[in-house]
Amino acid sequence: MKNVMVVIDESNSSYDVLVWVLQNLKDISDSNKLLIFAKQPQSSVTPISLTSSVAFAQLFYPFSPSGELIRLAQQKNMKIALGILEKAKKICGNHGIKADTFTDVGDPNEPIHKIIQERKVNLLVTSDQQNQSLKKCLHNTDCSLLVVEKGIRIN
Repeated sequence: MKNVMVVIDESNSSYDVLVWVLQNLKDISDSNKLLIFAKQPQSSVTPISLTSSVAFAQLFYPFSPSGELIRLAQQKNMKIALGILEKAKKICGNHGIKADTFTDVGDPNEPIHKIIQERKVNLLVTSDQQNQSLKKCLHNTDCSLLVVEKGIRIN
């Protein structure tokens, strides 16, 4: 049994990679597993600071986002990731393939590495844009990396 994992994000090139896998890796079938991991967008909530001039002195007022603001940003990111996975599942369904989907918060290297080990993934497929950051996921695994370069042709 061969397990293949595709890492996607909100970019169109990620969906192109997924379609390339479905069209070109013919040994993906019911006996093999296709796993899809969606990288969640980075949170756009960052501490804010204001400066105010009083005569010749400047006062510095640091503000950090409230817990509620951070929670709302995380919910938004999760919603985006689930939408990405839903679109990927529809693409797989159009090719007659059922895929297992995953997402996680934060640095994707740790959960991807964990999934590779737990699910015994043989092949990790990614775009050339994500290649550098994902090489770390393969340490101490028997998983190969396939990088689908930009400019691929999809018929």
